[in-house]
Amino acid sequence: MKRPARTENTVQEAARVGEELREARLALGVSVEDAATQLRINKRYLQALEEGRVKDLPGAAYAVGFVRSYATALGLDADDAVRRFRDMSGTAVTKSGELVFPEPVPRRGIPTGILAAIGVAIAVFGYVAWYQWSGRGERVVDSVPPLPPRLERAAEAPATREAPPAPVAEPPAQPPPVAAAPRPAPTPIDPDKPRIVIRAKGESWVQIRDNPGNRTLVDRVMRGGETIEIPNRAGITLTTGKAENLDIL
Repeated sequence: MKRPARTENTVQEAARVGEELREARLALGVSVEDAATQLRINKRYLQALEEGRVKDLPGAAYAVGFVRSYATALGLDADDAVRRFRDMSGTAVTKSGELVFPEPVPRRGIPTGILAAIGVAIAVFGYVAWYQWSGRGERVVDSVPPLPPRLERAAEAPATREAPPAPVAEPPAQPPPVAAAPRPAPTPIDPDKPRIVIRAKGESWVQIRDNPGNRTLVDRVMRGGETIEIPNRAGITLTTGKAENLDIL
């Protein structure tokens, strides 16, 4: 069946549909460029619709879809515009074959609440990662060689710290000095017996006692580099203020 020839009336009807679309657009203050961007339809197709140039439009199904979307966006009766466009264009497009272009959904940014929640989550994660990373350091403890078995008990005894000297006020007058009684000399050590050598690496107070004989062999502050020899026998105890400054040889 041949398509009926397009008459002058149909051309005029097409021009009227296009004119109505153009007048509605101008009344809204919308440019062709803005309408094309909003509808996502090429600008030249909208201009062809407004000017009634049906031959410059793509296939009939696309053209009908353009008319429906354009009329809806401009607030016109889309069904009436499509019906009149079909009649004037002489197209035999069934309703089921039409392409409908839905109105584009306006783009929306990410809600402020979601952005804030994401920022808080990133901050918490960064703090936890920093805390775990900073707590991974291992303490380094200097190893100290064990004391000989004969001095274990002396090392376990509580060390006596040397108290700092208290300030003494100057006396108004000093009596004539009195000769101090000489301190008893330390008990001599037999040179033929085995010895234990104690060497000081720094200042340290030491007291060495011979418990079986109830005697004090040494009771003084040793200086760095100084050595003391004591008998190597049972019953000898060593008390010191700074064990780390002594070497037992």
